[in-house]
Amino acid sequence: MEGPYRFIELGFSNLSQSTNAEIPRKAVLAATIPEGADEAVMLIGSASAAQWRKGSEATVRKTVESFRAVPAPTSLKIRGKERTNNNA
Repeated sequence: MEGPYRFIELGFSNLSQSTNAEIPRKAVLAATIPEGADEAVMLIGSASAAQWRKGSEATVRKTVESFRAVPAPTSLKIRGKERTNNNA
């Protein structure tokens, strides 16, 4: 647990469409509720269990741990773009 971020490790199986076999997967989920927000924002990274053991775990963890969610700006200054009609 790092500050406002929560990390959850999970495992699940995906059903293969071609063989109807269950393919085990491992995942890491990062979740937070940004300051001033009412809803959670999540990022999930996963890999097949076989790839997880072969080194994908480190890549997935590094990616998920880099996740940051911040509130969007409430006001943006937009400059109008002058339009000309060159077809006349």
